[in-house]
Amino acid sequence: MSFLFPLYLLGALAIAVPILLHLRKRPPKDHVPFSSHLFLEKTPERLTRRTRLDRWLLLALRCLALILLALAFCRPFFRSLSLPGEENSQARAMILIDRSASMQREDLWEQALAAARREISRFDGKDDLALALFDESLDVSANFSRWRTLNAGARLQNLAELDPAPGWLGSELGDAMVESSELLLAEDADRPANQRELIVISDFQEGSSRDLLQSGAWPDEVPVRLLPLAVTEPGNLSLNLAATPARANVEEEEVYRVRIRNAADSDNADATIQWRGFPETAIKTTIAPGTSRILTSAPRPAEALRGIIEVTGDSHPFDNEIYVSPVQARPLRVLLLAEEGLSDEAGSPLFYLRRALQPTPTLEPVVTATETLTEAETQENAIIIATGKWSAETATRLQDFARGGGLVIAIPSADSAPDSLAKLTGKDDWVLSEEEGKDYALLADLDFEHPVLQPFARAQIRDFTKIRFWKQRRLTFNEPDSETRIIATFDGDAPALVEQPIGNGAAFVFLSGWEPKESQLALSSKFVPLLFSIFEHTGFSIRSVATLYVGETEYSKPGFYETPEDETSNLKAVNLVPSESVTEPFDPTAKFPDWGIPLIDPEEEIARESLTATQLARLESVEKEDKQKLWKWIILVVLILLIIESWVAGTSRTGRRSRNPSGTSPASAT
Repeated sequence: MSFLFPLYLLGALAIAVPILLHLRKRPPKDHVPFSSHLFLEKTPERLTRRTRLDRWLLLALRCLALILLALAFCRPFFRSLSLPGEENSQARAMILIDRSASMQREDLWEQALAAARREISRFDGKDDLALALFDESLDVSANFSRWRTLNAGARLQNLAELDPAPGWLGSELGDAMVESSELLLAEDADRPANQRELIVISDFQEGSSRDLLQSGAWPDEVPVRLLPLAVTEPGNLSLNLAATPARANVEEEEVYRVRIRNAADSDNADATIQWRGFPETAIKTTIAPGTSRILTSAPRPAEALRGIIEVTGDSHPFDNEIYVSPVQARPLRVLLLAEEGLSDEAGSPLFYLRRALQPTPTLEPVVTATETLTEAETQENAIIIATGKWSAETATRLQDFARGGGLVIAIPSADSAPDSLAKLTGKDDWVLSEEEGKDYALLADLDFEHPVLQPFARAQIRDFTKIRFWKQRRLTFNEPDSETRIIATFDGDAPALVEQPIGNGAAFVFLSGWEPKESQLALSSKFVPLLFSIFEHTGFSIRSVATLYVGETEYSKPGFYETPEDETSNLKAVNLVPSESVTEPFDPTAKFPDWGIPLIDPEEEIARESLTATQLARLESVEKEDKQKLWKWIILVVLILLIIESWVAGTSRTGRRSRNPSGTSPASAT
């Protein structure tokens, strides 16, 4: 055992105090009782000095407490404890390199590789070392077992062979650091280490995700060494798509709303956006540093099928463009089923259906018709409209089609069987009958909170009273379940439009036909938007495809991609995730300690290297004592001894009082 401040051992001489107190002069113990003191003069008591010690236990406790207290002030420690840097220590480190898209700026990637080479050279061959790259996920390129048998030179050669360039994904800094710390600690199961170290090489951009670092507890056993990288020309202009155009027909011009962002550390405020290759579409603007602005692009040139909108005005072009594919119609296959016979004449359901489902800029309905529903037709189509009456076999097939995610629009006729809807929906209490005794009916109790009728909720277009229904079917059931929704009724009485979920799909039931002999619905201006609203509510959206980002698809970089989809060619535009364009650096040395992450101070390491052998030995002693903190345990023992001493002293006083019940000393005489 050694002591950090050995001079405090002189404090052990304080044990002389309790010894002297035990030997101090005391009044004589012998007293002669006398009946009266009235006629006697008071004579001072003669003090006597003890010649021997008694109450050895009490004296030993007091002396031991003083000795231990002096020992605690000496700050003892065991030199046998190994510290990082000593011959018998085991060091383990993981080098974590950022390869997200922002690392494409200037020579950041070359800086990162150079920093990694310096860190590899800093470790001996006996030290455990691993290398990992991260963007949206962690990629351990060289694990501990792979590099364990290699010296520094071989590890550098291995790094040169790996050397992958940065990609186009975002930066999940927090996830990568947490996973790396877990890998470092997991290695202790087989080879315990005295020193662990996580080395992070990154540009530490504001756009990187750090949520996991703030929400979780960082292990104290894994200190972090930060190696931040910087560009010579700060600032960055970025561009991303804010909204796709809303167009009513294919003849309308395509204009896009884009968001331009200027980094807070930028010294330039001028920017220009244009369609690449078409300088006549250029729009100049001014964006103050640290702000963003949404602009409307010039109309897409007719020749720019694979259009690219770009911004110019900064030195970092990795995020200066967005790929914009034209709004393309997606096919939607609709099958009309009429077992009573098909007719394409004016006034038939097929006649109105084909005229209602016209192509839009985002949806291209493909309408076919059949009298007999086959298994192949249920697989080829997304929507089946069943009119008239249908057999029990067809009802079962329609139900299976809906359970698989399809949409069934059922329009029973006057000849339909009473249980036709029950066999379709699986609701045995659904009974169908023909409504009689009315000239016509009107829609009432319309549920404008239902997604199908929400587009008609505005006061200007919510009036359905001009649509008359000449013939209706009455649907009765015992009690509708929670999934059954009656969207509208006939005159507030019987259901007119009902939605019934079936498995992964749904069935919409119209209790009156569309054609003029049944109702005025097909002639109404609300017929077409009502159909498309049903399509959109059930998952067959007519809206344009949202912007795709690298990382959300299988594509590894921004650009245009053609993929076969529903026997057609679909052009997809994939862009850089917007968060990667937020390139302003944050200060990890200020943020990480607030989140409980211990950092390695390189200045302290430099100062340590300049110390003499004596100073270094002294510093190692301080580190060992600080790691062991034996003085805390000694103070605890002192407190326990003082408690015992108080108890022993109290017990002694109690014994003396029991021998002298009066509590006072008798008079003494001389």
